[in-house]
Amino acid sequence: MPRVLVFLNEIVRTSIPFELSLHIAETTDANIVVASLYDKSSEDFELINGKSELPIDIKALGATSRFDRCAWSEFHAELDEEYDLIHTHNNFSGSVARCLAVSKNIPIINTEHRDHSSYSLLQNLINAPTLPLADWNISNSNTTQNSFRWYERLLLDKNQLSVIHNGVDVEQVDTVSNKQAKLREDDTFRICTVGRMVPVKNQTVLIRAFSSITKEYQNVELLFVGDGALRSDLERLSMELGLSNNIRFVGEIPRQRVYKVLGKSNVFVMPSSAEGFCVAAVEAMAAGLPVVVSDIPVFHEVVGEPGLFADPNDPTAFADAISDLLRDPERRRTLGQANRDRARNRFSLERTALEYYNIYKQVAETGGQ
Repeated sequence: MPRVLVFLNEIVRTSIPFELSLHIAETTDANIVVASLYDKSSEDFELINGKSELPIDIKALGATSRFDRCAWSEFHAELDEEYDLIHTHNNFSGSVARCLAVSKNIPIINTEHRDHSSYSLLQNLINAPTLPLADWNISNSNTTQNSFRWYERLLLDKNQLSVIHNGVDVEQVDTVSNKQAKLREDDTFRICTVGRMVPVKNQTVLIRAFSSITKEYQNVELLFVGDGALRSDLERLSMELGLSNNIRFVGEIPRQRVYKVLGKSNVFVMPSSAEGFCVAAVEAMAAGLPVVVSDIPVFHEVVGEPGLFADPNDPTAFADAISDLLRDPERRRTLGQANRDRARNRFSLERTALEYYNIYKQVAETGGQ
């Protein structure tokens, strides 16, 4: 029974590492404790992800900044609680946590979630020196692993590297989204996208593509699920293009409600310029939606053959791909079913949790050697 300390920046409803930790705790004999750097209290998480009680312990460190000495001191003290290993996930905080774990001789597993080409030079320089401290560096896609900088590769042994794709709860997505699809009664064609409103998500391209679509088709709607620093800019662009009545900004919502939005939609679109994996795209696939995504390596790896690909710098290419689906319900159905099968067969949360658990066991049994 490995005892694992999972270290996160914060716990939010859309946190993939937290959902993974929950599932490992629920389906294996691993004893999971989650330390959250910025969260203030462990009492706020009882209903997260729709669970009335949690199978893990949470240590809320209450940091007010990444340099909060009290929070780091509390984390350092927590490492004395006889853990078999620590699992880190984030860039700066993960680097600090790895340094502290080494000082206590605790084996380390680290997961890289983002394409390193999207990191700033400073982010890479902070992350790179501490990657070799981990006994195992896991990437959430081959694309993420292939994005390691040349100097990171010099520091790492190939035996320290592996890929475990992110997983989604395909059964839950299927149940919630299908129920919503059966309730649909109107003839509005809905396009949706889910993600943080940050530059790398490239959402202005989608708005401009949608503007072209509205000039040819009526009863079309674009739903943005998520929030972020660029939300006001995106809302302003929508107004400038006269799309305020056709675009809805839903905001950040619990995962169950995300699945409901997917169930009410006809097409999912993700115009990102870079991704580490993109769980949102796989959730849309699990919901049986056709997906239109950027023509970048990670989407060819994750979405694969059933996807429609468009140049992330070309709104017209996205508009054409979406319009093709709008005109052809049978193609939407065929691609949606292929996507559902691919998500179920390749990216289930069960498979991801089991792969991580097997590494937990191996590291715990060998002491990281």
